[in-house]
Amino acid sequence: MIGTLARLTLTRLVRGKTLWIAIAAAALPVVFAAIRNGQLEDTSRVAPEVFSFEMLLLAVLPAMLVAGSVGEDIEDRTATYLWSRPVAREAVIAGKLVALVPIAAIIVVASWFAGARVGAGDAPPPESLGGLAAGMVAASLAATGIATLVPKHGTALTVVYMLLFDLPVGVLPASLRYMSITHLTGELAGVRAHDSPAVCGIALAIVGAIWLVVGILRIRRMEI
Repeated sequence: MIGTLARLTLTRLVRGKTLWIAIAAAALPVVFAAIRNGQLEDTSRVAPEVFSFEMLLLAVLPAMLVAGSVGEDIEDRTATYLWSRPVAREAVIAGKLVALVPIAAIIVVASWFAGARVGAGDAPPPESLGGLAAGMVAASLAATGIATLVPKHGTALTVVYMLLFDLPVGVLPASLRYMSITHLTGELAGVRAHDSPAVCGIALAIVGAIWLVVGILRIRRMEI
C-alpha cells in the first residue's frame, strides 16, 4: 500500500508544476556560484557562501514538495477517502515520504555539488553531500509534522518555521542550537565544524523523529 501511495504521489508530482519550480530554485545557487567565481580572486570563499544559499533551499524545498503534498491531500479530503479503506493512516505519510524525500534530497545535493564545482572548482567531499542529504530528510519530516497540524497553511508555515525559528536558533552560542536543523546540517556537512559530528547526527535524528511522531499522532487523531 505504501508503494501504491508513493507511485500516486510521484505521478501527481511529475504532472504538476511543483517539481519544476523546485528544480529552478535549486539552480539559483549554481548561478550565484558562477557570478561569485567571476567576482572573487580567492574562490575558496565561494563554497561557504553557496552552502548558505543551500540552507535556504533546506527551508523552501520541503515546504513545497512535502508540506504542500501532505496538506493538499488532507484539505482535499483525499486522506479521508483513503482512511475509509483498509489502509493504515500512517501509510499515507509513509507513502508521501518514500516518494518525495529522495527527490528533495537529490535536488539539494545536486545543487550543492554543482554550486561548489562551479564556484570553487572542486567537488564537495562525500561526507558534505551526505550531511546535506540528512538535513533534507530531517527538514522534510518537520514539514510533514507542520502540514498535519495546519494543513491549509502547511507550506507557508514550514518556510516561516525554518527561516524565522530554525535559522536564528542555529546561530545561538548555546545548547539550543542542537534544535536547529540548519545548524546540525552545516555541522554534518563539515562547513562549520564546531561540534562533534556524532552528537550532531544524533541530535538531527531526534529532531526529525519528534516531528515524525507529531505527524503520526495528528493523523491518528483526525476525524474522518
